[in-house]
Amino acid sequence: MIIDFLNSSKSEFIADVCIIGSGAAGFASALTFLKSEINVLVIEGGDSTFKKDAASIHQAKNTGKHHAGIHKARERIIGGTTTKWGGQALPFMKEDFMDRPHIAVSGWPITYEDLKPFYRKAENILGTDPSTKYTYQPWNEWDIKLPGFNKSILNLIVTKWCKIPNFAVQHGEKIKNSSKVNILKNANVIEFLPDELENVKSISIRSITQKEGIVKAKYFISAGGAFESVRLFLNSKKFSPQGIGNKNGLVGLYIQDHVAAIVGQIFPKNRKKFHDIFDTFYKNGYKYLPRLRLSPEFAKNNKLLHASAQIVFDIDSNNILTKVKENLTEIKSKRKTYLSLVLLLLSDFNLYKILKIVFRWKILKRGTSPIAGPIWLEIHSEQEPSLKNKITLNKEKDILNQQRISLDWNISELTNKTIKEMAKYSALELEKSGLANVKLESWVNFSNQNTSKLMTDSYHQAGGLIMGKNEQVGVVDSNCKVFGINNLFVASSAVFPTSSFSNPTMTTIALAIKISEQIINDLKVQNFNKDQFNR
Repeated sequence: MIIDFLNSSKSEFIADVCIIGSGAAGFASALTFLKSEINVLVIEGGDSTFKKDAASIHQAKNTGKHHAGIHKARERIIGGTTTKWGGQALPFMKEDFMDRPHIAVSGWPITYEDLKPFYRKAENILGTDPSTKYTYQPWNEWDIKLPGFNKSILNLIVTKWCKIPNFAVQHGEKIKNSSKVNILKNANVIEFLPDELENVKSISIRSITQKEGIVKAKYFISAGGAFESVRLFLNSKKFSPQGIGNKNGLVGLYIQDHVAAIVGQIFPKNRKKFHDIFDTFYKNGYKYLPRLRLSPEFAKNNKLLHASAQIVFDIDSNNILTKVKENLTEIKSKRKTYLSLVLLLLSDFNLYKILKIVFRWKILKRGTSPIAGPIWLEIHSEQEPSLKNKITLNKEKDILNQQRISLDWNISELTNKTIKEMAKYSALELEKSGLANVKLESWVNFSNQNTSKLMTDSYHQAGGLIMGKNEQVGVVDSNCKVFGINNLFVASSAVFPTSSFSNPTMTTIALAIKISEQIINDLKVQNFNKDQFNR
């Protein structure tokens, strides 16, 4: 069921489990509880549709390098950022969880094997095909000869994509039809409130219209994005002036994002062959996108971070697919009628072009990238965890009277070096294989020059509440439970000690499932013990 806090006569809510946030992690947690008899309340600050006032709460300050995602990659709406993302999914590599001596803060207190069963379960929530492994090599199936890349340096992989990326659309009805799992919308969490044992007793909530309330629960899961989770912890000053879980001053530290840069232009020697290798594949209706990955062993031996390369086909505004999409958007918003689409398709052989694309998609099971125009090489790297990258509260307050955040975000020399080295090795392997020539940007070859101004964030925020072996090095433990607090868990990329090159969503969902299953088991034990006591 979905309850609107604005219209509810209640101001106090009680549940067994309270989940804060209805994005990817919040939905993953809620869906895990659906099969149980546990009463769950998901708290969402936004509405079912975008609201400007709710979005304004995310306004923040950049005090370091410009970070676009601080405003563009944070959504206050049922579904969270799944309402905007493309749906790309890839688990972290086993090496991502290992200690890497050349990275000061690395190594998770869990292993890939610990998370592996939850990655499998995450696929059911993502809506990808679990029968297809992530080691899938579609080129063999399509009888396409692979380029002779040196596998000890560069690996050709594919990422999976969700059919329905928006979780509110994909899973919303399941929650609406549930009597045990409810979403309370238009309720912004203000802070955690302690009990006499310094565990979480309740949370205070407030609407944009200043209606106030309280939510009591046995367990709490903070399932917001990394930045918003950090902000909530810092603003929870009833626990301590420094916020909750911040005994050792670690809340807000080691903020990360994936760093991206266009590093050069690709000139295929045979454009058709190049498209055969790098165009999207479709299998059983599911999408698979080719990418290049830096070998983790090579990265370790050369003291680099984990990175990948993406082939970017420049889509011209005159491209027929672009025009059709624009027309459909205009039709949906009632600014145009279907007649405009018919006229577009009947002009300039456009219907023939669309039929070719549909044939390639439906019959040949391949995507269609532009057959002309530039092709770019884009590098994505994980970011070296650094004390220089942090979130703090500033003096400005939002409409809920909560302090806003300031982000000090910087790109380290190691991250800089990784981008450049991955660019060089990708170009070298493309050329050595006879597949293409690459004209790298001039700055790539200046090894001693910090060129971070040419690099951007990727809207993949992580860190700030990192996982550690003990409270001296982490905010949460290996179970994502906040150190020193028995009933507060964090299901968010905020807990990542390092962030791989992969999209963070799948790993966040896997952690959310793991947390939720643990709470289910804990509540079963508590109920069993209670029954035994009452006999």
